[in-house]
Amino acid sequence: MGYKEILTEVIDRLFVGDKEAYPEAERRNFSILAACKDGSPDCHRAVLGYESLGAPQDKNYFFYRSDKKHMALNLIDVDDPTMIPAEAVDAGLRFIKERYDAGDNVLSHCIAGHTRGPTLMFMFLRTIGEMPDSFVTSEKKFRTLYPPYDPGIGVRAHARERWRTLPNFFKE
Repeated sequence: MGYKEILTEVIDRLFVGDKEAYPEAERRNFSILAACKDGSPDCHRAVLGYESLGAPQDKNYFFYRSDKKHMALNLIDVDDPTMIPAEAVDAGLRFIKERYDAGDNVLSHCIAGHTRGPTLMFMFLRTIGEMPDSFVTSEKKFRTLYPPYDPGIGVRAHARERWRTLPNFFKE
């Protein structure tokens, strides 16, 4: 009793978790997507080393890829879906696909493991045909795979707005 699964495999080789999952995934040589701006050693702010409230307005503003197996997204958990940049989300989806196609185990995480990391994985599952149903039906299915999923208003709205077009994401 009391055991908390640190890495949750939602389908073969695709994992979701919180900031505690990062060291274990690193130890196991997973590819890791940090879908968070702050709060983890591999988050956007930590890997780029900025101290300002906002990220520097440069080529790494939306995301930073430190090496082949690590990417950090500049994503905050806010209620306004217009504050969820498609550029960051799209980079995350492409990263997961690249590393998954390479045969890696892939972790998508955020700080608490409720919103950004799981939503990126949820959206990715849609792009590869694993979530073919409506948004609400697929969301219920995803919650059975990853019970901690409890997205914030803005991130959920962003995913819902894009749901119909996601199956064509990698065909464009």
